[in-house]
Amino acid sequence: MFTEKKTKSTLSKALALGMVATSVSLGAQTATVDAAKTENTGTTSTYKTQSSTKTGTVTVYALNIRKGPSTSYSIIGSLTEGQKVTVTSTASNGWYKIKTSSGKVGYVSPKYLKVSGTTSTDNDDSNKGGAYVVKSYSTIKKVGRVTTSTLRLRTGPSTSYSVKGNIYKGYVVGIQKQYSNGWYKVKLKNGTTGYVCGDYLKITSGTSADLKSGSSTSNNDNDGGSTNVSSKTQAVVNMVKRQVGKPYVYGAAGPNSFDCSGLTYYCYKNAAGIYLNRSSAAQASNGRYVSKSNLKPGDLVFFNSGTSRIHHVGMYVGNGQFIHAPSPGKTVRYENLYSSYYVKTYVTARRIIG
Repeated sequence: MFTEKKTKSTLSKALALGMVATSVSLGAQTATVDAAKTENTGTTSTYKTQSSTKTGTVTVYALNIRKGPSTSYSIIGSLTEGQKVTVTSTASNGWYKIKTSSGKVGYVSPKYLKVSGTTSTDNDDSNKGGAYVVKSYSTIKKVGRVTTSTLRLRTGPSTSYSVKGNIYKGYVVGIQKQYSNGWYKVKLKNGTTGYVCGDYLKITSGTSADLKSGSSTSNNDNDGGSTNVSSKTQAVVNMVKRQVGKPYVYGAAGPNSFDCSGLTYYCYKNAAGIYLNRSSAAQASNGRYVSKSNLKPGDLVFFNSGTSRIHHVGMYVGNGQFIHAPSPGKTVRYENLYSSYYVKTYVTARRIIG
């Protein structure tokens, strides 16, 4: 991670790449969890300051509003999940200048703002899902090594696009374009192109000669962090991943809808033949305690939802993520265990197998 001092030019400020950060308490220490990653790609930039008439919707529980377009600026407010703002312009590093319904003006990281609408300028041949091209490479000068076991290759630069295929841990792909939302257009060794989330790439200098296929797997549901997980536990993890996108319904335990404990109950019952207690609070007595620092895929993670007792449960699936059925009106989905909301409401974890 890097920052740059603010300097003036005749056209605009050269703005630092940055990310929204929250403090996470780890024992007696404090760590910083970043809401987005940045890469110093060091190539000719195609940055522009772009005006827009767009609407942004917050996709995380808490998103800081800053005085300027990087984390080097002070926090002047915050947004909550689902809140809509007007995106008035895009800074050269991809950060959005926004205006809230109350009239507050500031900047937010594009990582967790889903944007729709039209723009006056765009550096790509098309404006894909509101994500601007901020760097473009005429030849391969940067490559990315896949750091997760399975990475979806999509037809456009966001999860709203269809899956084109999978690439696996160890693959080295060529970087063709970088988007303001942290996604990349990449080229595979066999010539296939597509779009991937940059969270799961380690970016380094390289050329087309460095492209290679990684270690494939016959089970596309495997996830990073699943080392030393039993086959029965892996079956449970694979099962919960297949439920992503199904609706939350209070009291439901599958197969077409779930509440939070119904989801974990269903997956352990059907994938491993293990019957958990039915409520989230009761499931916290199943299995054995495991510390947050020793979580493995398949472990259940419990939250108090800001109250004095456990009200919510999800299943950890590796890479700092868990899958859960959040609340009415939402669907089963992945969540970042280290986002500010879940750091504050985390209670405990239980290992059911092993």
